Amino acid sequence: MWHDYTNALIAAFGLSGLAFGIGQLAMMLGERMIEKRHGTTGVRDAMVRRAKMEALFEARRNDRVTELREAAAAVEEAVRDRAVLERRLKSAQQSGESLVRLIGEEVKGTPCYIAMVANKYVGTADFQQSQHALIDSSWAQPQTIEVWAKSMAEARAEIERRYPPAFGYVVTRMQDVGAPAAPAIAKAG
Repeated sequence: MWHDYTNALIAAFGLSGLAFGIGQLAMMLGERMIEKRHGTTGVRDAMVRRAKMEALFEARRNDRVTELREAAAAVEEAVRDRAVLERRLKSAQQSGESLVRLIGEEVKGTPCYIAMVANKYVGTADFQQSQHALIDSSWAQPQTIEVWAKSMAEARAEIERRYPPAFGYVVTRMQDVGAPAAPAIAKAG
């Protein structure tokens, strides 16, 4: 009885070895056929190149995912900052304090000019809508702007650069802060 089991075990191992040998032979013949068709080193080199490319693409994808997360976080932060600034602006407008817009930097020896600027397209009866799509309704009334410039002409040019007349902005009056005289009346344009 043990003799039969031993013979069966030896036969099973022998057949397993034979099957392994046939599988190895089939694999070698398949490799040689592929190498003959595509060149001896071409397939192996292509596999190596593609493996390197796959690793590089995966690293690049991970970098892009990280960049997208950082960009999304920056956008969320900008949205939160904008909401805070809009609340502060609304609060300042409702508090009754005058909102003053600044142009230029305060530099010693540079005079400051105060200008009143309004938009002729906001709040007029000629305009189809009661509110302008791009310009805040507060521009219907003259807004105070402080301009730091070397001369009144340069101050006016800076105002017109920031608030172009082509978009309906009009300087209604302008005065030098240091000058005790009455404000200069601007030409209506």
